[in-house]
Amino acid sequence: MLVKNELITLVAQRLKHFDDISVNRQDFIGVTEEAAEKKGFFLRDFGMKQWDWPQGVGIFGLHLQGAQNDDYIKKWAAEEINKGLPTKNINTVCPLLTLMDYPEYEQLALEWMNWIEKDFPRTDENGLQHITSGPDKFTVKENDQQIWVDSIFMTVLFMAKMGVKYDNPKWQDDALYQVLLHVKYLLDRETGLFYHGWNFTENSNYGGNFWCRGNSWLTLGIPLFLEIMEGKLPEAVMKYLKEIYNCQVETLRKLRAEDGLWHTIITDENCYTETSGSAGIVAGILLGNQRGLLDNPVSQNEATDLVTALEQRITEDGTVTGVSAGTAISPNKEDYKHIIQTPMVYGQAMMLLALTLAQSMKVETVV
Repeated sequence: MLVKNELITLVAQRLKHFDDISVNRQDFIGVTEEAAEKKGFFLRDFGMKQWDWPQGVGIFGLHLQGAQNDDYIKKWAAEEINKGLPTKNINTVCPLLTLMDYPEYEQLALEWMNWIEKDFPRTDENGLQHITSGPDKFTVKENDQQIWVDSIFMTVLFMAKMGVKYDNPKWQDDALYQVLLHVKYLLDRETGLFYHGWNFTENSNYGGNFWCRGNSWLTLGIPLFLEIMEGKLPEAVMKYLKEIYNCQVETLRKLRAEDGLWHTIITDENCYTETSGSAGIVAGILLGNQRGLLDNPVSQNEATDLVTALEQRITEDGTVTGVSAGTAISPNKEDYKHIIQTPMVYGQAMMLLALTLAQSMKVETVV
């Protein structure tokens, strides 16, 4: 049968009403900030009552469903703005990827885009330094001279979209440059997979870990970038990015685990399979297939297999399980394995993306 409307609605409704009830805060009493981060405990990540990247991915997923979620998204934005917006950084840009589509937030989007152009901290070679929220939303963690794979989805797609909307070649060029720079330093040419990050000071990829959710930001991000920049890129650049995308997807297809998903370190069979990254990968594969980007298109049987594996992670009330919490970069592969698994708003959102795209492709599943 086709992906059920009822299942998609359940996942979306659970996202809208998500709070931090899934986390036992007792586990973190008396734990240092560094120790909490090693488990994936970042207060900004739990629930929809924040303005940061998880909530940004959440409203992006809802927006993909169409106008039916407009009232919720605008109400969410109004409440967060009234509370006071957080510091501008890589991750807090993410909600604007969606909100810029609403006239009410045009000036806010322009303000933040102008900040990206003029004041965003840059690494060597003019990369977007991966500054993130600190212990609270009014502080910043610098991550000096670091670029991370997440930045493509969190900030660069917004830059591209603003550049196209306002016909600003400088913004378009900067967005493209960031994509090319991240590919230059994060791509593993042997596998086609992407490392979590790069440190210009240490000339290091932090142990060379192929993090699942990190890879998904590009499996999904490259097709979205090409869609946003359609007609704005030279043919050679389009071909180059398409080849990068195809190489990654072909490797990912070969590395699925027995349950049909991907390990949180993709190449390590001894760590758990992770739902949010797997959902992002499936969404990216389906989107690329839909846009004709795949040299080896996805068959109906493969699409069914991909989506059915994801659906096994959804409970009766629409909660998406098996999601790794916030993941700080680390040279130690073992650190990724110890990140807690708990329902998260971005897990709901990435599942929503995959199911919505599957439905639009008329993918049949066995659930």
